[in-house]
Amino acid sequence: MSIVSFDLEGDFAAFKDPSVTTNQTVTVIPSKSAVIGLLGAMLGVKRSNSIFDGIYSESYLDLLKKTAVGIQVRSQVAKCTFFTNHRSLKEAKTKPYKTELLVNPKYTVYVKSTEQINEALLDRLKDNRFVFSPMLGHAYCPARIPQFRKISGIEEVEPEELQVSTVILDEIVESKSRNSGVKFEQFSDFPAKVMVERHLHHYIDGDSLKRVVLRHFIPVPENGKDSVIEIERYTSCLSIAKFYSVEGSEQALCLF
Repeated sequence: MSIVSFDLEGDFAAFKDPSVTTNQTVTVIPSKSAVIGLLGAMLGVKRSNSIFDGIYSESYLDLLKKTAVGIQVRSQVAKCTFFTNHRSLKEAKTKPYKTELLVNPKYTVYVKSTEQINEALLDRLKDNRFVFSPMLGHAYCPARIPQFRKISGIEEVEPEELQVSTVILDEIVESKSRNSGVKFEQFSDFPAKVMVERHLHHYIDGDSLKRVVLRHFIPVPENGKDSVIEIERYTSCLSIAKFYSVEGSEQALCLF
């Protein structure tokens, strides 16, 4: 079993929170849908072919169904905020509109898919030639991919007592339970900083597209070092996230 990983960075990123409409609030990480859209742009898989085909094309849904992704934050979290004046449609005046941007974001993205999709992605990465230019959430946030690699020798493992520095998906829906599905045990040797974001997560259940808001636990670098955390307990309710050990590495990957 093998996966493809590549570094993803840019001067700015604008992954918007769709639940906020009064201003442009951005998140630290892209949702899985945003990553699938990024891969689709690189491979030439369109989200929708026309307005008559619905929101998502069959090829996009097929890519979503067959692909699991993992995300590791490689940069310190920094945001800049600015305001612009927008004309009000209700009154004869302007009102300020808040916009946020992530500054100098850096990620490592892990992709586990079919052999055909993985090989197509590797071919694109080798030539640095993509069907559509990859963006970090907006057209004014172009992405750079400085390096990539194919990782072999991975094996699915149970999450308990694993060391992880990638984003961990919590499959417990908060509206159904107040308890978290993930319990961590922090290393004394590796002080960890973990942020929590809620993303609208899209996944395929059988032949149906499902949408649910789930917590994402994000280890972010602290004092120039990657945050490493240990999972003491993990509850899998939706069977979305899988954990994999990597040959030659002490840290495991969470892919969802």
